[in-house]
Amino acid sequence: MVLTEAEGLLMLAAADLETAEASSDPLIFREGAWGFWMQQAIEKALKAWLVLLGETPPLTHDLNRLLRLLELHDVNIVSFRELAQFTIYAVQFRYDPTSEPLGLDRPLFHRTLHDLLSAVEFVLQKPPH
Repeated sequence: MVLTEAEGLLMLAAADLETAEASSDPLIFREGAWGFWMQQAIEKALKAWLVLLGETPPLTHDLNRLLRLLELHDVNIVSFRELAQFTIYAVQFRYDPTSEPLGLDRPLFHRTLHDLLSAVEFVLQKPPH
């Protein structure tokens, strides 16, 4: 089975979310490790959405930038705006041993990310005009 770029990105995003959920116990996994997988899933989902809109996603980990690009296409990203704070996990939390955890509500952000993946899946399933 040959996947489109958007399908591949969405599949990878779902796999990254599974890894994040598996590493969600704060007594076992530090926030930076969990946050990295969340950031990766968010980034891939947003890039998949951009591909579906005919855009070539930029080579960036900046979730704010990706969300702004979606807004330029009149995508309502209000319910996903808080996911932008995961940008910090792409690099800083991986390489800075003094980074203070943000104390994020892991189950809440899992649900928000599931909603994002569902939104992208919905766009993916829509027939082309």
